[in-house]
Amino acid sequence: MTAHNPQDALAPLRAELLTLAEGLAQALGAAEWTVEPRRIPDWHPCVELVRTEDGARILIQQERLRQGRWWVHGVLPDANTYYYRHDLEAGDITVTRAKTPAQVAQDIQRRLLPTLDAAVAEMSTRQHRHLADVHEVTTVARRLKAVPLTIGQPPGEATRRNGEDNTRTLRWNQGPGTSWTSPHAEVKVSRARFSGIEITCSHLTPDMAEAVLLALVASLPAEKPVKAA
Repeated sequence: MTAHNPQDALAPLRAELLTLAEGLAQALGAAEWTVEPRRIPDWHPCVELVRTEDGARILIQQERLRQGRWWVHGVLPDANTYYYRHDLEAGDITVTRAKTPAQVAQDIQRRLLPTLDAAVAEMSTRQHRHLADVHEVTTVARRLKAVPLTIGQPPGEATRRNGEDNTRTLRWNQGPGTSWTSPHAEVKVSRARFSGIEITCSHLTPDMAEAVLLALVASLPAEKPVKAA
């Protein structure tokens, strides 16, 4: 007697999903969307279309409580950068399984893609803003590290992955020739939400404060002389 394989019962559903995805790719533009058959697990069949330009995805699976309908939702690219994707809605619709791939494609174009495209655009804006903030903070931190006896580690991989690389902390008087009991100060460089770079200093002596100011002023571009009228 042959043991029953529960995967056999899902074979028709997997085949139907794959056929639907291939039809959708053709209707939405085969040059723009590709089917990912690797993303059809046995335990809960689903299929994904991937947009080649930006990696945005459309995931399709059977609704759990209404088996006569497909659940279709957008998936933003680059799942690891959660701080770009936080609170963004990528689109979520359901359609009847009685519709043809061309009809489902029309629903996707009208009801899903506008939301998905807006989310992708916002995510890209957040990413560029974050990278610009990191660049500004890094530039200021580099200027401040010109002060003697300054230490400060560059952001590690975990810090970058968590989106915390737009803040740097530097310490003075804890370098070679000092001890842990030496007077020391701390400066935090971060990107203020509604303005420019914010520098927060703690426990600076007058000499240290002067060194910080000199390091910042020395890095500024020289002013061009004003020609006499």
